[in-house]
Amino acid sequence: MAGLAQVQISNLTLSASGGAGWYWLPKGATWLSPTAGAATGLIAPSFDDSVAGWHGDALASSVTDGTSVAQAQLTSETSGGLNGVTAQASVATTGGQSGWAFAQVFDGQIMVGSNTTITLSETIDNIFASGPTTQANAYIELCTTDFTTDICSPLNFAEAFVDGNSPAYSGPNVLTASWTNPGSTTWAKMHIGLTASADSLANTIPEPASIALVVTGLAGIGFSRRRA
Repeated sequence: MAGLAQVQISNLTLSASGGAGWYWLPKGATWLSPTAGAATGLIAPSFDDSVAGWHGDALASSVTDGTSVAQAQLTSETSGGLNGVTAQASVATTGGQSGWAFAQVFDGQIMVGSNTTITLSETIDNIFASGPTTQANAYIELCTTDFTTDICSPLNFAEAFVDGNSPAYSGPNVLTASWTNPGSTTWAKMHIGLTASADSLANTIPEPASIALVVTGLAGIGFSRRRA
């Protein structure tokens, strides 16, 4: 049985309001890791590809095995920072192949002015999953951080999610999350990304080893932010 998972976003915006009314996204800083990336993989047999860069850069990763394909792509910014970036992640598998794709739009620190609220929003253009062990999601999350420990709250988290058991997405078409700096200028942590995974079964009984490898791949890359 074939597996298919797809997710695509557009209209990404990051804004500031109230208080000092500003934020700063470091880019190209030698004291920080790159904030964006794309990664893809197929498992049986194993193929993988990944690329890291900075937010707002165009990045892409793709792997192919016969008719099985995993792809992740980020477009470049159109109006500064993150605004205008689009992203997609998709996996199509057949013949017992399993795979995953991650589009990490942003994972890093953001400096926020005193008493300022930052708001992230994005449009869900497409999200779909077909097959017994498939999933696709898009997430945005804002957290308090001291560069060592992140404190994240469900109040500052938004997600669109589907899987093979419930492929019809019924949530909002626009995801929005906000975080307010309660005091003087400080740093926050921001996560924006897409994940997709699919397992095609040679028969109607899932192979435990195949499913375990997919789960290991998701955990090892660490891009997925899904919460219960």
